[in-house]
Amino acid sequence: MSRFTAQCTGEEVGEVLADQIRGSRVLITGVTPGSIGGEAARQLARHAPALLVLAGRTLAVLQAAQQVIQTENPSTHTQLLVFDLSSQASIRRAAKEAPEGIDRIVNSAGVMATPYTTTADGVELQFGTNHIGHFLFTNLILSRAVARGESVRVVNVSSLGHKRGPVRFADWGFGGGACYDKWQAYGQSKTANMLFSVALAEKLGGRGIGSFSLYPGRMVTGIGRSLTPEEWVKAGWKHEDGTIVDDPRLNWRSLTQGAATLIVAAYDPSISDLNGSYMVNNQVNNGEAAAYALDSLNAERLWTMSEEIVGQRFVY
Repeated sequence: MSRFTAQCTGEEVGEVLADQIRGSRVLITGVTPGSIGGEAARQLARHAPALLVLAGRTLAVLQAAQQVIQTENPSTHTQLLVFDLSSQASIRRAAKEAPEGIDRIVNSAGVMATPYTTTADGVELQFGTNHIGHFLFTNLILSRAVARGESVRVVNVSSLGHKRGPVRFADWGFGGGACYDKWQAYGQSKTANMLFSVALAEKLGGRGIGSFSLYPGRMVTGIGRSLTPEEWVKAGWKHEDGTIVDDPRLNWRSLTQGAATLIVAAYDPSISDLNGSYMVNNQVNNGEAAAYALDSLNAERLWTMSEEIVGQRFVY
């Protein structure tokens, strides 16, 4: 069991895990200032990682995140990696540019409840960005690491929203949009994040690869930009005046509390024997996961389907 409580902040877990963070080489996607990925990067920078790779779609956003980090920790070695998770060509270029020796990959970027559209490769946007993009990028990095016998821990940021639906294997694209439901599509993509961690643990756990998925808690960040004020109210998350609904069942987290679970998942050595698990509030908590999201057969089926979508097999 993790040594951390639900209320621990990024500052607190970073202090405890400082020895593990020091000298590590970590890559984080989705590091917009004010996001959980950005906050996790900011907290990690305080503890002397050897390299902090900030990955994202827009150079200006990455530069803003870099500026925040370097203002607080001028000695931190950062590198920017620009690529678009909704473009397989962009992902492949970035994977070639990524530095060697990455030992932590934190897949934090994502979109939520977007109107129906597709990626550059014709994949429904939420599934394509949240899962397929990370599946391809991570495997391109891991294939090199495994060949060199390196150890890597992969963190896939999921959501309580995974309970909105399983992977729709018979129609993951929602009939080309004909039967699209943005919340079911989001749920499918978050379930896929969890199954990806299950598959990585089962395929590569014996070769130095660890992987955890997690729910960082509920926060108001840029991922909710597609929602109207009325939708926030309808979901039961906000009052009509725009203030949040203060209900413990909603598991509201501060930004630094949300980032804490990412840091624990990436660095805590005490959870290593629980490879492939799902975390909530700094604790492994598979009991909080929908059964279909941790199912080994679903994980293997998704892996095969994902390989077909990206047109490449990853055999380890």
